[in-house]
Amino acid sequence: MSRSVELGALVARRNPTSGVVASLLRVAGRDELPAAVLVGLLGDLGMREPAARRLLARMREDGQLAGRRDGRAVHLRLDGPFGAAVRRLGDDLGARPPEWTGSFRALLHAVPEQERAYRDRLRRTAVLAGYGVLQPGVLIAVADRGADLAEVLADAPPGARVTVAGLAMDTAEAARVAVGAWDLDGVAAVLAGHADRLAAAAASPPGDGAGCLRRLVELTNPVFVDLVRAPALPTVLLPPDWPAARLVDELRDVLDRWVPPAHAHVRARLEAAGVG
Repeated sequence: MSRSVELGALVARRNPTSGVVASLLRVAGRDELPAAVLVGLLGDLGMREPAARRLLARMREDGQLAGRRDGRAVHLRLDGPFGAAVRRLGDDLGARPPEWTGSFRALLHAVPEQERAYRDRLRRTAVLAGYGVLQPGVLIAVADRGADLAEVLADAPPGARVTVAGLAMDTAEAARVAVGAWDLDGVAAVLAGHADRLAAAAASPPGDGAGCLRRLVELTNPVFVDLVRAPALPTVLLPPDWPAARLVDELRDVLDRWVPPAHAHVRARLEAAGVG
């Protein structure tokens, strides 16, 4: 399995459509939405009601959604490592890259084979938090992400060893290591392709109603999913012509034009459900 495919699988494991729910909350401009409204909006995207309800149930089981009861209605919000990754992406979008300090933060883990499910959960959570896979048992990041891993580290089973350490490297070696740990060549190709598609889509009118919402999610959800995979690395560790800045510019252009009519449709759904 290639590192690109591996990282993508870790990010989207079991629930590849989870990002669609995050996109709907983003368009709504809300931290939470009633479950019934989310089901209706997923229907606008072409998902049948039973499938939409199963998706939301799976996301709750996986800790990606949390519920709050208000009378007979249940309001859902993003939660857990998935929710943290989505919020961090919103905070980091277009942010200034971090500085290279001369060392990676390394997470060294040795987990018994009979605890494979925990090992997979640890790696999946770490990748969502921004770690790269240096080699089996070694994850690296450029900043301390301990807060994002606290819950999974607290659940370490007996016999598992997880150690946090510093891994000092000169800049040239760190840049070489980063290419493999985060599959930077593969990520760059994906991000550049997204930028090209968004630039082409920007020339077409957004329309309105459910059609606008559906097309907006089709255009942007894959971008946000892959931006989660795109590490926030110091510029000196990135390959030349890194396409993230161009992609963010194209994404903002599409969002500026398409979100208002899509938001109006979501707003109509909320009003029809009696939600202020």
